[in-house]
Formats: sequence, C-alpha cells, structure tokens
Amino acid sequence: MGIQVKNIFFTYQKKATNATQALADVSLEIKDNDFLAIVGETGSGKSTLAQMFNALLVPDKGDVLVNDYVINYKNRKSRKLRGLRQRVGLVFQFPEYQLFEETVEKDVAFGVKNFGVKAEEAIERAHVALKQVGLDESYFKRAPFDLSGGEKRKVAIAGILAINPDILVFDEPTAGFDPQSSKDLMNLITELHNNGKTIIIITHDMDLVNTYTKRVVMLERGQVTFDGTPNELFAYIKGYDRLDTPSVIKVAEKLKEKGMGININEIHNNNDLVEAIKKWRNKA
Repeated sequence: MGIQVKNIFFTYQKKATNATQALADVSLEIKDNDFLAIVGETGSGKSTLAQMFNALLVPDKGDVLVNDYVINYKNRKSRKLRGLRQRVGLVFQFPEYQLFEETVEKDVAFGVKNFGVKAEEAIERAHVALKQVGLDESYFKRAPFDLSGGEKRKVAIAGILAINPDILVFDEPTAGFDPQSSKDLMNLITELHNNGKTIIIITHDMDLVNTYTKRVVMLERGQVTFDGTPNELFAYIKGYDRLDTPSVIKVAEKLKEKGMGININEIHNNNDLVEAIKKWRNKA
C-alpha cells in the first residue's frame, strides 16, 4: 500500500489577511516498504504534508491516494476516511496531544477499541506495544501525564503500534530521548520496516537520516526541491545554513580530502567510518 500525492495545495487561515500557504503544487510517490525521511527547515510544510497521509488535513486542491482511499476537498467529510487511520498511523511531534486516558494501558488501548476490537484484546495489544517501546508492567497503571517527555512519546508510539497500521509516520520521533532511548526506538522502527511496514520520518536530525533512512524528500516553502538518497542530499545541502551535514560525513570528507581512499556512500555511522579506515589501511 503506497501513497501518491498529486499536485496538492494547502493554505492555513484561508480567509484571513494573514493566510499562509503551507503546500504549493506538491507531488510525491511513496512506495510500499519505503523508509523515507521528509526534511526541511521549520515552516517548510513537512508536518502539514504528513497530516495529509491519514486525512487529518485535507488538501484545498489536488489528491492524496492511499491504496483505495482518495483524500481531497470533495471527499473531506467522507466517513470512509475514518478507516484510513487504521492503515496509516501518525505519531505527532508533541506526545501530549495524543494522551488523555487515566492510565497508560487504557490510553494505548483506546485507539484499538475505537476500531472495533474488544476491550480485553485491546488491553493485551496495548501491553505488547508498550513492551515493544521499552515500557514494562510498572508503567501500565500509571497516569500518562505523570510521565517524562520521553516516556510520553513512547506511550504515544505504543498507541499507534497497537493499531498495527501498514504505514507509520513519525514526526521528530527521537525528540526528548536520551541517546540510548533514541537508538532503541530507531532499532524498533528499523525492525518494523524490515517486517514490511512503510516508514515515514519527519525530522531535522541529519544523523538519523544518514544512519537509518533510504530516501529523503526535502521541502522548501511548501514545495519539493529534492528527492533522492541521503548521500545525494548531503551533497545538495552543502552551504545550506539551515540543514547540517551529519558529523560522521563531515569527518569522512575531511579524511578523503587528505588522501584517504574511502567511499563516502558507505558511511552511515561511526562503525562504518572505522571499518572504512581499516579497509583503506589494509590496502595501503
């Protein structure tokens, strides 16, 4: 189940004097089992586009096609779009937007029950999802609003995993996480991708893009200006002061400038860089 975005436009506060066009003639195809990052500076339209994928927002003009669902202005009130949210799960940048029940387990189970699953099974699925994100039994009965920011994000992610959508959209997934929690979450997301899920990540973190994603789309002022691999992106944004090249790529480029024969395209993390240096030394 892929996503096709066809010439969509969207403006906030359309009738106001301060109307803001967030998306302008955006077209994009996301294939089944893609692992895609959408990047761009604040205000570029990333989060607006993400909310189109499960009809939380509907384009003023153009179409978003998700399997047999058609999202457009004409269909904006269609009851059929409700079922789309079982297929496309969106985790917001601010997890408190998605938490409202009295306990963690009830919060995670809520979305599952909303799609017709019986209460007992919904709780079981909630427990499995919570453990997937690293929250054990001690969290099940706790109030979600008593949790830390990182723990709230994990609960919000568990709420989406429990529904088991085909497409998972994460808006700044590792914000508020310590390095180990970030690594654990991204390993989980990678495992989900390896098991057939389509993954879309909205992020400013170029290290995350380099380490995990396979394809990157860049938005600028509501328009797609780049679509390619992470390495192609880093070449494209050289000198771009609002998106930074990953630190490991910068080091690799410096080493290459000094004569070290390493392949930049093979460098996705520190371990890759170490292995590339070893390989070069063995050949030297």
